[in-house]
Parts: sequence; structure tokens; C-alpha cells
Amino acid sequence: MSVLTALHERNSHSKLMEPGPDASQLQAIVQAGLRAPDHGRLRPWHFLAIQGDRREALGELFTKALKLSRPGATEAELTKARAAPLRAPVIVAGLLKPVDHPKVPRVEQVAAVACALHGMSLAAEAQGFGTMWRTGWYAQDAIVIDGLGGSPGDEVIGFLYLGARKGDSKPLAAPEFEGSFSLY
Repeated sequence: MSVLTALHERNSHSKLMEPGPDASQLQAIVQAGLRAPDHGRLRPWHFLAIQGDRREALGELFTKALKLSRPGATEAELTKARAAPLRAPVIVAGLLKPVDHPKVPRVEQVAAVACALHGMSLAAEAQGFGTMWRTGWYAQDAIVIDGLGGSPGDEVIGFLYLGARKGDSKPLAAPEFEGSFSLY
């Protein structure tokens, strides 16, 4: 698959199943992400692969965060939170660990982590896996961030779900070029 093909055909896939990437495939996926543009080579990120029974632990973390943020959460909402990480065999959490720098503002560091996750998504697709980038309020929750090894000021830029595609991808219309691009 060429880079242009991967970029032109990229599509999220919400239904993922076993198998997920093995250790060497996951390493190749992360290595691709680490080539992301990164002003100042600050490496303002930490990536955490969550798989196996650690997905259940992440579900419990989501549930704990939900209970604390919304004490009136229904049992259905708690069940959904608990099950969310089970939607794929592997999840890569991309944490922003911002670096105080006079020339590289936080917004550029957020972009670096986002670019890294996008690169990982393309690398996974190139190896035949489906991907889905998810965030939700959990990505901003202090309990979740702490549970993933983050510190105050860190945030989850995305949870990249990885696995074999279950069913066909949703067809995507070609993006509108007109109105999205102009010459200056």
C-alpha cells in the first residue's frame, strides 16, 4: 500500500476483533508514530499499549471516573463505560506530557502527539488492521490520566483502538476539495 493510497483511503472502523497486532507489528506501528513532526524534538508524549486483561482494568478505571464525576450514573452507563475498552484487542493511549519550552507552545505539542497517533493509525492500516480513534470525556479526566501514569497537566490526546476488521468499513464519500483549499 502506497502512502498516498493509505492517506486517500484511510477510514475508521468501529467494529474490531481478534487478532490484534502482535509484539513485532505493534512495535512497527509505534515506530511509525515516533516519526511524527515534533518541533524542538521534545518528544512530549508517552504511548501505552493496553491489551489482554489490562483492557478490563481500563474499563474499571473508566467506571471509577464515571462514578466520581457523575454520582447519579445509571447502571447502563456504568456497564457501557466498563465495556468500552473491550471493543478492540489492543488500545494505544497517546498521552501528552507537555514540556515547558519558550519556543514550542502546548498547542504544537498536542499536534505532535496527534500526528504520532495518526501515523500509528496509518501503519496499522498498512499491516491490514482496522483502527478507530476515540477520545470522549475520559481523555480529559484526571483519574483516568493518573491511572494511565500521567501527571497533572497531562492529557490523553487519543485512544487508538486496533484489531482485525469485523465486517466492511463504512463507505466514506470523497472529501470536498472545494471550500477546503485555496491558493493564497
